[in-house]
Amino acid sequence: MDNKGAVDLANNYSVGGRTRHVDVRFFYLRELKEEGLMVIKHVPGIENDADIFTKNVDAQTFERHLPAF
Repeated sequence: MDNKGAVDLANNYSVGGRTRHVDVRFFYLRELKEEGLMVIKHVPGIENDADIFTKNVDAQTFERHLPAF
């Protein structure tokens, strides 16, 4: 994940006062993490291969990430 808030929410039951409104069905990733089936960690944008599909990137960045696909 490249969203620090999402990583914190997946790793902690309560990040702030507003998280109490998140429906329990959205905690599926947390359940997978607790069962040891998934590791959730922050991936900086410069290392995130999926960014070439979600953001405008220059040719150099595109070429650097392209071999991952």
